[in-house]
Amino acid sequence: MTGPACRLCGAPTATRFTRRVLGRIDVGYHDCAACGLVQTDEPTWLDEAYASAIVDFDTGLLARALYTRRVTAVLLHLAGAGDRPCLDWAGGTGVFTRLMRDAGFEFRWQDPYCANVHARGFEWRPGDAAPFAATAFEVLEHLARPRDGFAALAATGPGLIVTSTRLVPDGGPAPDWDYLAPESGQHVAFYRRATLERLGREAGYPHVIAGPALQLFAKHAAPATAWRLATLPGAPLWPVVRRLRRSLTESDSARLRAGRGAR
Repeated sequence: MTGPACRLCGAPTATRFTRRVLGRIDVGYHDCAACGLVQTDEPTWLDEAYASAIVDFDTGLLARALYTRRVTAVLLHLAGAGDRPCLDWAGGTGVFTRLMRDAGFEFRWQDPYCANVHARGFEWRPGDAAPFAATAFEVLEHLARPRDGFAALAATGPGLIVTSTRLVPDGGPAPDWDYLAPESGQHVAFYRRATLERLGREAGYPHVIAGPALQLFAKHAAPATAWRLATLPGAPLWPVVRRLRRSLTESDSARLRAGRGAR
């Protein structure tokens, strides 16, 4: 059955199946043969889905943050980030920003849809210098308009973008694929490797390494060796990087205390 026009490339889609979202809304899932995006019906339920930005049954949130911190820290250290600013885009409660600052990286937080709980005082401001790198973990699957959403991220100007999303399985998603997460209603777009490569090219990031869980977009030649070392199972270089960099935990606290005392 023919589905709606693809929200990334505009081509016709084919309807694969229907799932019940938020326990009460029957939603079609549609596959685009042109760009490879799998997408829900137009997501008219997002206000309800985001009544709470953090899903209560997502018990792996902190474990994933610790894992992506290890990978990102190794990658950015090897890629020469130094003390240049970096950005966690759509950073949720600020857990990842705080973890990266604790690891010695000058990270800033940005998220218009979630309160900054853990990285207050280290927000990204409009007009700030372009970041060396930006992270957008668990973001792509939430984008109702993937091209527009990724373009907004790219507009901040990072040389590197690191994302996390689970690629569509070979043969396409089955109705019981757990990453659909219909209970939350927040996952509305699902990507194949070719989809992400197209998304990167169109946003000015032609060098894309699209792994099954983590992805790297680069404006210029991708630091492939750094990426390979960073994504080794167990992140064996993480302890080395941790020792080489000076944590910002204490200096951040002193800075925030000084700012409060000046008021």
